[in-house]
Amino acid sequence: MPDDSHTLCKEERLCGKRSITELFASGKSYFQAPYKLVWTAVNDPYPYPSRFAVTVPKRLFKHAVNRNLLKRRTREAFRLNKPLLNTAVKEGQYIRLMLIYTSDKILPYSELDAAVKKILQHIARRHASSD
Repeated sequence: MPDDSHTLCKEERLCGKRSITELFASGKSYFQAPYKLVWTAVNDPYPYPSRFAVTVPKRLFKHAVNRNLLKRRTREAFRLNKPLLNTAVKEGQYIRLMLIYTSDKILPYSELDAAVKKILQHIARRHASSD
């Protein structure tokens, strides 16, 4: 596993229709305002312990500039806080997660960062207890 604790490279992003479909089919969900989280532990060997995606629904924010702003803020919060999750994931285990923005307001970065921290701590606790 590369030691890029504060980066978010292409390999760490969850993409591909099959991967996302499997995530929604077999994943667990959790709600921490303003996000709905869908996550699952998988056995796919990958160079990074977690893969991540974020989505902001078009029905909540009609303008792409607003959706992109929220996605950028969320990715930045994840990038800075992902060591909370990655240290809890043991060697040979992998986590896929997707955050779905559910609020109809554009929240400041500080609130998004706090929510992402709580989400990552929740996953770390749940994943550690499921071993």
